Formats: sequence, structure tokens, C-alpha cells
Amino acid sequence: MNYHVEHHMFPMVPYHALPRLHELIKDDLPAASPSMWACYKELLPVWARQMRGEDYFLVRKLPPTAKPYQPGLHGQTVAVAAE
Repeated sequence: MNYHVEHHMFPMVPYHALPRLHELIKDDLPAASPSMWACYKELLPVWARQMRGEDYFLVRKLPPTAKPYQPGLHGQTVAVAAE
């Protein structure tokens, strides 16, 4: 899903401007999943725990240039994606 994260971070940006936006913020984004299978393999265990009512979410590894999100502010359990 090209530009999916960008679309959710900046929903008012028109679709034709998403490639330029991606170039501007790519150093702050996690690496894209190499395939749909890899994406599902990463997400399905997290989704299963959420369906059981657990306060659990996935945190993707960010590049060193990014300003990381602070999950501890919300007191939630975190699944960190494997590298």
C-alpha cells in the first residue's frame, strides 16, 4: 500500500502530492514491509491479542533520524516488530 502511512498522517494532502510528501518525510518513517505475507505475519498476532481485549499494539522500528513515538505515555503493552 504505497503512501498509506503518509495518507493517515496527513489526510488533507491530495493523492497526487503523496509521492512528494513521501520524499520529504521518508527519513522519519519505518521501512515498508517487503510483502503482504510479511505484513500479515507481523500484524495477525497483534490483532489476535487486540481481539482478546488486550491493550496491545505494534511499534515499528524507526530510522535513527526519526523522532520516536513514546508508547510509555499511554501505559500500553507494546509489541516491537522484529528487524
